[in-house]
Amino acid sequence: MNRLIRKSMVLLAAAAMTASLAGCGSASANAAGSSTASSETASTQTSSAETTGASTEADASGSQDTIELTFWFANSDTVETYIGEATERFNSTVGAEKGIHVTAEYQGEYTDLHQKLQAAYIAGTAPQLTVLEIGAVGMFAEGGMIQSLDDRIEADGLDMSDFHDGLLYNCYIDDSFYALPFLRSTSILYMNTTLLEEAGVNPDDIETWDDVAEASEKVHEATGKYGISMPINYWFHEAFMLTWGGFTVNEDETQCTVDNDVDRTVINYFKDLRDRGLAHLYPYAEADKMSADLMNQDAAFFFQSTGGLSQMLSIADELGFGLQTAFIPKGTQYGVTTGGCNIAMLSGLSEEQQNAAWEYIKFMTSIDETVEASIVTGYLATRKSAVEDDKMVEWYEQYPQYKVALDQLEIASGRPNNPGYVEFQAELTDAMAEIMVNDADVDTTLAELEAKGNELLNE
Repeated sequence: MNRLIRKSMVLLAAAAMTASLAGCGSASANAAGSSTASSETASTQTSSAETTGASTEADASGSQDTIELTFWFANSDTVETYIGEATERFNSTVGAEKGIHVTAEYQGEYTDLHQKLQAAYIAGTAPQLTVLEIGAVGMFAEGGMIQSLDDRIEADGLDMSDFHDGLLYNCYIDDSFYALPFLRSTSILYMNTTLLEEAGVNPDDIETWDDVAEASEKVHEATGKYGISMPINYWFHEAFMLTWGGFTVNEDETQCTVDNDVDRTVINYFKDLRDRGLAHLYPYAEADKMSADLMNQDAAFFFQSTGGLSQMLSIADELGFGLQTAFIPKGTQYGVTTGGCNIAMLSGLSEEQQNAAWEYIKFMTSIDETVEASIVTGYLATRKSAVEDDKMVEWYEQYPQYKVALDQLEIASGRPNNPGYVEFQAELTDAMAEIMVNDADVDTTLAELEAKGNELLNE
C-alpha cells in the first residue's frame, strides 16, 4: 500500500472523532432541526462498486456508448436536493449530447465520505468524481488519489480568475490545481433579532466581541436566555483566533501556534461568558443542543456555516422569529477561514473517463449552476460573474442575509493544506472542549496541544 495513502487513512480515522463542521450543510441542518438523508437515498442509487474504476458498462438503456460515472457528495437536505437536480440537468443536456451519465451518491458527512473514499480507492471501487472538504484536498493529492486538473484547465482556457481569490488556496497543492471550488462557505454570526430587540439591542450595532458580550448580558437580564449557544469546534476556533490577530499554525504550516496570548484571549472570553450564564458551551458531539436552543429561542447568537442559511431561514420563518446574519465579530480585526468542499477527479481513470468527468466538473462549477447552488443551499456564489447575474442580484436584494458571507470573503483565509492538520484539527476541538467545558488547566492543555500539533505537522 502506498505510504501516503496508509498515512492518510490514519489521519482520517482520527479526524472522524470530530465531525467535519467546516462549511457542511448537514451541521446546519442539525441546527435547524432538519433530518439527515434516509437510507432510502443510498438504496436508490447505483452502487459505486458497480460504476467505478475503469468501468464503461452500458447504461440502463443498454447503450454501449454511454460513459457511466459516479459522483460522491457529502451532507444532505438542501445540498442533496441541489445536487440531485443539477445532476439531472447535466444528464439531460451535456450528458445526453456527449454520451455521459452521472449517478450522484450521498455518503454522509465529510468524514464519512473521506473514509469511504480511502477504502474504495484501495479496493479499486472508487468513484470517478467526488467532493472533498477543503482541508483534505492536500492529503488526497499527496496520497495520489486525485489528479491534477492543470492540463484540462489550460486546454479549455478556463478563467480561474473568475473564482474568488479567497476560495482558491485549498484548490492547489505545490502550484498545481487538484480541485475546483464547489459548495464553499464561511462561518458567520446568526442573530435571533426577535430576542435582541426584546432586550433593547439593535442587531445592526453588533460588530465587535465587546458588542456581543454586552448584548448577551442584556438578553439574559431581559429574557433569562443565553446570549450565545455554541458547540466547540476547530473551524470556529480558527476564525476566533484570526479576529484577535493570530492563527492555529504559522504561515508555512510547519509550526503550531496555539500556546500564546491570542488563544488565551479567545478562551478567556468564552469562559467568562459561560461563567456568567451568558453562553451555553458544549462539546461538538452534543451539537444537537444548538438545534434545541435555536428552535426554542433560548439564545440570541449562533455561529454556523453559511451553507445552512436556507434551512435556518426556513425554520425562523416557520417558528416566527427574525434571523439576521453578520460577520464573525471583530476583536483587533475581522477574520475568518473558508470552508465547504471542492470538486475533484479521482486518479487512475481512462482518458475517456477523464474527459467525461471534466465535463461534469465544468458544468457543476459553471456560472448558472453556481447561482442555483447558492440560492438553493445558502453556500457562496463561488464565481465573480455569478454574483453579477441578474438572478443572483435579485436574490441578494430580497434576502440580504445571503450576501454577508460573500462580503466577508474579502477578508477570508484558506484552511491549512498540511496533511497533518487533518488530525490536529480533531485534537484542537477536543482540547478546546476540555478547557471551555470541563475546565481543564489552560497552560498545561495548550502546551500539550501545541507539542502534538508540531509533531503532526512535521511527520
